[in-house]
Amino acid sequence: MVTRKEVEELLEKYTVKEFYDQTLAQTELLDYRSKVIVSHIWVELLLECIIVKKFKNHEDLVDFDFSKKQKIVFGLGIINEIMNHELKILNKMRNTFAHEIDPIGDKIPNILKKSKFYDETIISKTDDPVLQSGAYGVVAGISSGAVTRYLAEILWEIQSNDRK
Repeated sequence: MVTRKEVEELLEKYTVKEFYDQTLAQTELLDYRSKVIVSHIWVELLLECIIVKKFKNHEDLVDFDFSKKQKIVFGLGIINEIMNHELKILNKMRNTFAHEIDPIGDKIPNILKKSKFYDETIISKTDDPVLQSGAYGVVAGISSGAVTRYLAEILWEIQSNDRK
């Protein structure tokens, strides 16, 4: 759970670009499974920060799970339908990776095929699981990166408007 003080410190410490670069640096050298889980943590932090900035009494709200935080931010009209959809995809991927021993088979590809960033032209038609996994990793990276950047920009915009 993030506090209002921690949100303000984060917003003072980083620019939106520095924050986004930090999230990329934290996931760059990780494997596919770890990247999704770590990206999910960063995205959840951004959701919490937005909730803290938007609600005076936010303590109970930041205790909610990822899905409820996503629904709050979408319900307020802070994120659009595409990003709401991608947050659901990221959450499904995270839950699959966190709770399945061998999720790569059909589960992750089937989740990623629902992403707005899924493009059949970059998914290998080969039977080589390494090549296919790499292509799905690209889609997962594009999706989580887009969501992270989008939420970071929203948070810094809220901060900028608060200062006016």
